[in-house]
Amino acid sequence: MKTTLIPSLMAASLLIAPALAKAADGIELRLSGSAQQEVANDQLQATLYLQEKSEQPATLANRLNKGIAQGMALGKKYPLVDVSSGSYNSWPSYDKNGKIQGWQGRAEIRLKSRDMTQAAELVAQLQKTMLLEGVQFTVSDTARRAAEKAMIPAALAEMQAQANITAQTLGKSRISIKELEFGNAAPAFRPPMLMRAAVAPMAKEADVAQPDWQPGQSQLQLTINGKIELN
Repeated sequence: MKTTLIPSLMAASLLIAPALAKAADGIELRLSGSAQQEVANDQLQATLYLQEKSEQPATLANRLNKGIAQGMALGKKYPLVDVSSGSYNSWPSYDKNGKIQGWQGRAEIRLKSRDMTQAAELVAQLQKTMLLEGVQFTVSDTARRAAEKAMIPAALAEMQAQANITAQTLGKSRISIKELEFGNAAPAFRPPMLMRAAVAPMAKEADVAQPDWQPGQSQLQLTINGKIELN
């Protein structure tokens, strides 16, 4: 994992003038320090769904309920995968005269796991009867917290460097930190959702090849804001 400072010193120096405030014994200013780190995506989130249609709403609901129940039951065989129900919707279908001629519905199952092997196997099994809407790879809370701890020294060092240069420029010799506010590490960009085109569910007896996923990395960014006093 690589931690890098964000080149924000120039931007910070441009903001110092309006941020300066006279304190009782010195000058107060607000500065921020940031750091970035590339972290391996260690968590998978996937959404699969059923979409059915019927002339009767009760028949439609029965099909959706049975399909989701089967998927949830299958998910219990994979203890390292968190399986939960997602959105559930139904709506009428109209003929050319605006009269209801039937009903359509959609129900989802959502997966979340840090075990890519079990998740890939479960997705392959579910795809025998369901459609895959998308897969997203993210950084887990555990990995994110570890990255935050690793980035704190770098972010503070950048803030300290800004304070030192400002103090030298203004002829101050003492720097006091009055407040620090730590932000949560967040992706510098949103990891892409890998989409799969909707196709008809395969026959129940057909085999689905297990996907070979490459989770990649996310770049996390941590920002620390502080109130500094120069004397």
